[in-house]
Amino acid sequence: MVSNPTLSTVRSRILETARQRFFREGFARITMDTLARELGMSKKTLYQHFPSKAALVAALMHSFREEVASVLGQITSDASLPLLERIACAFAEGSRRLRQIERPFLEDLARFLPEVWAETERFRAETITRYLGQVLEEGQRAGLVRTDLSIDFMLRSFLAATERLVTPMALAELPYTLSEVIRLLIRLFFEGVLTDAARTDFRKAIAILVDETNPPA
Repeated sequence: MVSNPTLSTVRSRILETARQRFFREGFARITMDTLARELGMSKKTLYQHFPSKAALVAALMHSFREEVASVLGQITSDASLPLLERIACAFAEGSRRLRQIERPFLEDLARFLPEVWAETERFRAETITRYLGQVLEEGQRAGLVRTDLSIDFMLRSFLAATERLVTPMALAELPYTLSEVIRLLIRLFFEGVLTDAARTDFRKAIAILVDETNPPA
């Protein structure tokens, strides 16, 4: 692990530039030469931090996964917010971060780096099980989530939907971006598992956050 502050700063700058280019355009068509020129450094310097493009993409996805897990953990454990607001905030924050990723990147990931894609899918399943499971348990105790369905069944249903729809192949066939698919899945899921009274409050919380995160031009 890089411990020198200067080296760490350079590494962070490389990851941020790679994120902007790769997430938007995919990484197959962007060479390390191109990335080095954009960063204003030699390719040798770039390779000192990341020995290959595959290593750079793997580090980028590791960083992104940690970032997502951290923010979701902070939101879902914030006892100062009512549960429905926490759900809505996590929903909005997750959608905002996923808007950074375009379909070309997912296609490249699944095609050229299947091991990184598999790790991302494992992370998705573990994250959903951990944080959504906590939310559902708390929701049932508070009378906000239906108790006629088991938490295990609800989690398995949501996981099955994401495994089928959050893939490059499915996204190529659907008229939605990745963040739009996630947003629709979450809304459909909570529309089904919340009680009638909680569903109304959830819709209001979501509507407010959507307005806040999508200000008029």
